[in-house]
Amino acid sequence: MFDDAKWSARRRVFAFFAVFLAIAMLLDVFGEADVLSHAVDETGLAAVSIAILIYLALSARRNSTKEIAVQRLVILALVVAAIAFQVYGLFVEFGTEDFGDDIPVLIGLVLMLINGLV
Repeated sequence: MFDDAKWSARRRVFAFFAVFLAIAMLLDVFGEADVLSHAVDETGLAAVSIAILIYLALSARRNSTKEIAVQRLVILALVVAAIAFQVYGLFVEFGTEDFGDDIPVLIGLVLMLINGLV
């Protein structure tokens, strides 16, 4: 059902995007600390990204078909949670100067979701 080499490559893609999101969102939180509701989406994205990295690190040796399927579903659930945080931020920050990063981050998250589904 799952090709080991293919899933191994996808784990690296998830890890790359999670590291990027964690660093970018943590840096962005400091810029939006003046309005708490504007910093919620970045803080949530950073937390979800760190959770993905921790989960990938803890489950790196899982290689059976069942374990890979569970790992894939957990990561996809975390990506969906990150998309929910980003959609919340999209509505809260619409029309403000903090709006600029929301669309590119949402596109990246959707790409992460597609990476896990195909």
